[in-house]
Amino acid sequence: MQVALFGAGGHARVVLDAARCQGLDVVAAVDDRADLHGTSIDGLPIVGGESALVGLRARGVGAVILGVGSVSASRARAALYERVAARGFLLPIVRHPSATIASSAELGDATVVFAHAVVNPGARIGRNVIVNTSAVIEHDCVIGDHVHVSPGALLAGGVRVGNGSHIGIGAVVIQGVGIGSGVMVAAGAVVLHDVPDGARVGGVPARALP
Repeated sequence: MQVALFGAGGHARVVLDAARCQGLDVVAAVDDRADLHGTSIDGLPIVGGESALVGLRARGVGAVILGVGSVSASRARAALYERVAARGFLLPIVRHPSATIASSAELGDATVVFAHAVVNPGARIGRNVIVNTSAVIEHDCVIGDHVHVSPGALLAGGVRVGNGSHIGIGAVVIQGVGIGSGVMVAAGAVVLHDVPDGARVGGVPARALP
């Protein structure tokens, strides 16, 4: 099946590389930045904005992989996921071949797992989740939809993360801790206690941020 990439920034390049390594047939990219139309991303033509998906579907493109990242993009990624799904596209899981994913782990549609990440037994990963480079999601973690687990973040056994939360680069969450929905855990934080919905925490140990 032919696949389109949505996005043409740095995160999209990593998604594209993982998809190519996985063997997906990615044939075109779309991005709403008009100045990029007619250019390319790592040799992949950028054929237009979101509206170009209609023409791609008519050409036989049946799936889309999402290349929208960044710290503050969770709501935008969630809305994009819903729009693309509503157009009838498949949203395949992207798994870099060097990632280690246990046979008993569950991954939702449109989730991406990048190089050297680890998802251990019993972990349940929601839809449209980013498990970034070298992140570790230990046994029996439950990760909600549209979560971003940044590079090098470590989630110990039984951690729960609510929808739309962001776990910063190099953050550590100890075993059994619950992270609410819409939470931002700052880079390098060490989270020892549950974090309520919508909170921003950082530091060692992690405390509420203004």
